[in-house]
Amino acid sequence: MLGLLRGIIHIGCALPLAWLSYILLSGDTEALGADPSKDLIHFLGYTAIIIFCVMFLLGIVLQILNKNQYQILRRPLGLWAFVWALLHVCGYLVLELGLDFSLFISELVLRPYLILGGVAFLVLLIMTITSVPFIKRKLGKKWFSVHQLAYPAIVFAAIHYYWSVKGVTLGPIVIGIMVAVIVLWKFAGNSILQRFKA
Repeated sequence: MLGLLRGIIHIGCALPLAWLSYILLSGDTEALGADPSKDLIHFLGYTAIIIFCVMFLLGIVLQILNKNQYQILRRPLGLWAFVWALLHVCGYLVLELGLDFSLFISELVLRPYLILGGVAFLVLLIMTITSVPFIKRKLGKKWFSVHQLAYPAIVFAAIHYYWSVKGVTLGPIVIGIMVAVIVLWKFAGNSILQRFKA
């Protein structure tokens, strides 16, 4: 059962990449929007945040259903969130900055929303590296503490996305609602469960 569910997760997370590949190979970049380069960068980042949010929300649902043996399914979601975030960063470097790394550093210093996005990406990178079984065993109990950094990271990522799109549209609203649920559950989830069980 776990293998089937893991396969469904991988297919679901890869489908947007298949669609994007088709768009780019067909040359129909107008499907991305009026400004294909910028819209592509936003699409990559939005997909990363959505998958990141789903990773948290799946954990909440499994906790409510008392199916914690399936929490391992969150791992491929975290890895896919990193893959999409990496594509987002690469897209920004190539399409927006033309691989000008000095410009990237200056932009990072001057624009607060890039700092927040950079911190979120760094946390995803740390989570990915520490998910390697050997490193996870070495960290022992510290592994859980390291992965708690995912909570501020998802908040930073949501703010980064909102600032980057420069407006209240459907994307930031959807992400804002999901992040609000995640943060609420982080601090009040156990109390909510206890009330339902009482």
